[in-house]
Amino acid sequence: MTQTLWLLGGAYVALGVLVLALNIRSGWPLWVRLGCIVLVSALYFVTWHSLQDLRGWPARMSLPHHFLLNASSVLEPDESQGAAGRIYLWITPIVNDEPSGIPRAFTLPYDRELHTRLERARDAMRNGQLQMGTADRSDGERVVSEDNTFAPDHQNIELRDLPEPMLPEK
Repeated sequence: MTQTLWLLGGAYVALGVLVLALNIRSGWPLWVRLGCIVLVSALYFVTWHSLQDLRGWPARMSLPHHFLLNASSVLEPDESQGAAGRIYLWITPIVNDEPSGIPRAFTLPYDRELHTRLERARDAMRNGQLQMGTADRSDGERVVSEDNTFAPDHQNIELRDLPEPMLPEK
């Protein structure tokens, strides 16, 4: 992936040089030339931030309202190092009462209560019981995962055993 980032960066540099070369001798109005330069420069930053999710880093987005917990990892705060601590979740969204899409990694600020709940969920998963969860904002509003905004700092996350599937009668 690093090679891809370098190639993409090189492509943007080439595009920037091309825009500058065209602007030096063009008869376009000054505002058009400056707009092109600003637009190409802004694309560098937009692309860089957009690619962070593609590199496999956990997303700092709102969790889906219903999800299946695949795994979790907790880094506790370390006051000697000044590290705040993070919680990492690997989840699959649940849509229409069934897992939908591919699993995704999410990151949340460290919360001792959530850490305790995740430890209990991890123990249940080791015993073969799948875990599902719901996420709501602290104010009780439903969290919408399709919204590409940053996650609220405090989400109410509830974890429980995944119910047994209801099989149709024969």
